[in-house]
Amino acid sequence: MNLYKKSVLALVCAISVSAYAADSAPSAPNKPSPSPVKKRSKCDCSAVQEKVVSSLGFDPASEQGQIMLRFVKRAMSSNSKLSERIQSFSEPSMADEKLSAAERLRTLALMRTMVTATPTDCKVYLDALKEDGSMDFMHKMSPQALQAMLDTIEIRALHEASDDETDTGGTIEDKLETHKYLRTAFKLDENGVRTPPPTLCEQIPLMIDHVLTTPKPKQDRASLALLRVLNLHPSAPRMVLRQPETYLDEAFDERVLPEAIRSSLPADGSKPLPFKRAVFDLEVVSKAETTTTQRLTSTVINRRNNGVLAGFTAPTVPSGDVDWTELGLGYGMAALRSHFVESRINASQANQLDQAALAAANTPLKEGMTLRIPLPQPDFRGDKERVCTVGSERQASTVFAKFTGSAIDLHCKVTSSEGVVTELHSVWLRDYQMESVLSAENKYGKNEVVIRDVKFE
Repeated sequence: MNLYKKSVLALVCAISVSAYAADSAPSAPNKPSPSPVKKRSKCDCSAVQEKVVSSLGFDPASEQGQIMLRFVKRAMSSNSKLSERIQSFSEPSMADEKLSAAERLRTLALMRTMVTATPTDCKVYLDALKEDGSMDFMHKMSPQALQAMLDTIEIRALHEASDDETDTGGTIEDKLETHKYLRTAFKLDENGVRTPPPTLCEQIPLMIDHVLTTPKPKQDRASLALLRVLNLHPSAPRMVLRQPETYLDEAFDERVLPEAIRSSLPADGSKPLPFKRAVFDLEVVSKAETTTTQRLTSTVINRRNNGVLAGFTAPTVPSGDVDWTELGLGYGMAALRSHFVESRINASQANQLDQAALAAANTPLKEGMTLRIPLPQPDFRGDKERVCTVGSERQASTVFAKFTGSAIDLHCKVTSSEGVVTELHSVWLRDYQMESVLSAENKYGKNEVVIRDVKFE
């Protein structure tokens, strides 16, 4: 439960119970009972309001108590819109309302006050997020932080539905780019890490200030993304890591590629393959100073029998809570689109814009020939192209027993922007029209890929 929901729930319970109790007071003796009315009047009795404040852990005479008392008076007033909204919390939650861009900015400014008003307010805020059921955090807040929290409740309570086009955050790729932009609030080194890394109490005001000074229209999506993070919703990268196929279906489809690339691809049905979906169980053996292993699952999807394959690879973990995934779309040996998604690395989606890649993909493979294959850009490793020498042809079953047809050895090199050369040994599987990497080696070590199992559907 996020901080907003907890604070609203506490107020709703206290206000509703006290207002009901006041309305249920006994009538004067022998006085006829009034006719029932659809909408009761709210009590604005000072004693009841002070009882509400006390029930929330505040001394009505204290500074914090006076702040709460003013809010409760408005929330219990018979003609108050705030009262109606607060007490209708049991309907579709106010916490799920979509604020307008302007309301989001006001809320973020108030949240900044909540965590920076005094040196202790941020700790109170963070502790409140961890303590799922406790309401004690409210009377630990400084007066300024408490007032700011109540103001955020009022903004949400009085929110009116709007046609704000940014309330969905755009496509998944838009959300990923917005998340990447939020991280530019921190001064990062070339590896995307700040030294020393900012604490959570430093991160929150840094990101809020970053968003508040961002020009429109980028500010609109950035404010939405940051509010979701502060309300403990999963970040855009985390959503992709949990459901990579949703992103794969949205963005890794040849129909959404630039026209120049899309129009150069074969027609649907022109290159039938013996599978719709292939799931590879892989083990990567890393040989450096020490030897380590990691299991990966790689899923390849054939949507239209046109030679274009989509896929994603991620670590195989029992919990399913992976820390990275790499998605791709390819035709032959050419990568058309790729994206390495990880919460910390600020990688962008890379796209193929060079027709030479398609020309290479359409070139019949002959032993001894060399192919230069441009890579989608920007590549997060800084690679620009693969240079591949075609080797000999052998039975695909020598690579893995389940494979049919033949396999052609490929010996490729890629050079990063820092000049690191990586040598790749892969095979081209004719029956499946896909490439399978067997090893990768550079100055840092060697990775060998062992195919443990493949399931074709």
